[in-house]
Amino acid sequence: MGTVRAFRSADKCPDGQAGADCFRSTSATVRSTERTGGRSPEYKVRLDGPATVPGEVDLGADGPLFERLKPGDEVTVTLWRDYAPALGRGGVTQQTRDSPESDPEWQAGLGAICLTLACYLLYVGVTLLARARKTAEEGLPYGFRFFGMCTVWAAVAVVPAGLVGALASSGHGHENRGWLVLTAVWVALLPGVHFGVRWRGARRRRAVRAERLYGPRSA
Repeated sequence: MGTVRAFRSADKCPDGQAGADCFRSTSATVRSTERTGGRSPEYKVRLDGPATVPGEVDLGADGPLFERLKPGDEVTVTLWRDYAPALGRGGVTQQTRDSPESDPEWQAGLGAICLTLACYLLYVGVTLLARARKTAEEGLPYGFRFFGMCTVWAAVAVVPAGLVGALASSGHGHENRGWLVLTAVWVALLPGVHFGVRWRGARRRRAVRAERLYGPRSA
């Protein structure tokens, strides 16, 4: 969060002075451009330039600059610390995805996913140790599937919580909000996840019971 705060408060470096906490510019040459992916495409620009210039950046969208670039073009790379947050050419500037803006939210989201997975694995390990003979004789308990599905959907719930957290952290002075909002929204979604998995399981069991009693439903 301190890095995000410093990034948002940084100014352009004075002429001839390139400090670590100011935006500096350097020139680079476009080696190639590539659009990859389907629903979530990446717009990669590969660069040749000084050692401080990254070999590849992702512009995140095809406009306003990416669609105009071609191999051999000279571009201006905006640098801050180890980040390259913008590319420019001919008065047109486009932001890249190389910035610390969403780092706190990414780390909080990853922590939530790891916590969920760790809790499930702890449950599985304790159950197998405490009920090893019964599990061997009767098979895996129902909770393995139920809590496994809860774990999967709890991890999926991090995505909308992360989007809300990213919106909450936008704007100077709001750097501390994002991960807190993400965590609060994620925790608020967990009861809904539990209810949804339980409802779906009950519905599936009712369908299996009805098919056993009355036969398969006619088309």
